Amino acid sequence: MKKLLTTAIISTIAITGLGLSEASANTINNEVKLEQASTYQSSLEGITIGMPIQSVLDNNIKPIYSSSVDGTTHYYKFRKDNGLLVVTADGERNKGLVTGISMSYNDFNGPSFDEVKDSLNSITNMSKSKGANGYWGYIKSGNVSYQFGTKSPEDKNIKLYRIDISK
Repeated sequence: MKKLLTTAIISTIAITGLGLSEASANTINNEVKLEQASTYQSSLEGITIGMPIQSVLDNNIKPIYSSSVDGTTHYYKFRKDNGLLVVTADGERNKGLVTGISMSYNDFNGPSFDEVKDSLNSITNMSKSKGANGYWGYIKSGNVSYQFGTKSPEDKNIKLYRIDISK
């Protein structure tokens, strides 16, 4: 199931410039953090949509690199202590601008599906159901998507484990 969950759509997430702290599923565990979840616009894990990819490369350990067949989209995968960070960029390799940010966290200790759903002002798509390997959920609000899952098939309390935002 973990492989299936980690192969979900590569996207990105962010926070508006309202002085809010950086987004992280592992720290969105109280009401203040949940309020911030509804304001994500362009930043995640210290990376902002539109920033030069070279800035990301300068501030992170060497990534695993791949690109689209035509070479116009570049993917940089960074192993972090708390999960896998994938940054998508356009332009030339190592010279483009960030177009997407995705963070898949190692632990399922973020807020619950209902907590995030209740904190968002506008939801464009939402689903929650039981699959063969347990329960899962998905919420899309604007250009931000939240993915939820459980550690075991018996656990019905799905928790946030991935945040994506795209341009």
